Amino acid sequence: MNNKILNFVVLALIISAMVINNLEGIHTFKTIFNSVAMVVLIFISCERLYRYMKRNKKAV
Repeated sequence: MNNKILNFVVLALIISAMVINNLEGIHTFKTIFNSVAMVVLIFISCERLYRYMKRNKKAV
């Protein structure tokens, strides 16, 4: 994944999470959105850690 694309995705997730969390009356949607956002950020982190470990051949 390209670093510029990754930075844009993370920025978009953070901004959209802030906007959605400020809306009133949509608790179920907020919960689902926050869960999906957390899963995406965890997936991106795991992918970056895997690439780092693969590139450097070192244990963390």
